Amino acid sequence: MPKAHLAQHKVSPGRLKNQAKAIGPDVLAWVTHQLTTKAHPEQAYRVCLGALGLTRQYSAERLNQACRRANRHKLFRLQQLKNILTSHLDQLPEETTVHSTLPQSHENIRGPHSFH
Repeated sequence: MPKAHLAQHKVSPGRLKNQAKAIGPDVLAWVTHQLTTKAHPEQAYRVCLGALGLTRQYSAERLNQACRRANRHKLFRLQQLKNILTSHLDQLPEETTVHSTLPQSHENIRGPHSFH
C-alpha cells in the first residue's frame, strides 16, 4: 500500500483531539466541533489536519487565540481561521460589550407631542 494511504489509516478522531489538546483548549474545541458536526468524522479529517498544520506557520499560542475567536463567532471554516491569523485578529484584545444607557431627558430629544 502507498505511504500516503498508510498515513490516512493512522488518522483517527482520538489522535486529532490529542494533537489539538497539546496545542490548546480552544483548538480542541474547534477540532471537536468539526468532528461532531459532520455525518461521518472522516469528512472532517482534512480540515482538522489543515488547522493543526497551521502550527508550522504560527505559534501554538496564536493558533489557540485564533480558535478562541473563531469559536466565539461561530467561524468553523479553515479559510476563516487562516484569515484571523493572517490579519492578526487573534492579537487584538478581547471584545467587551458596552451597555450604555442614553439620557432620556435632553434638550435635543423631542417628546411625543412632536409626532402625529
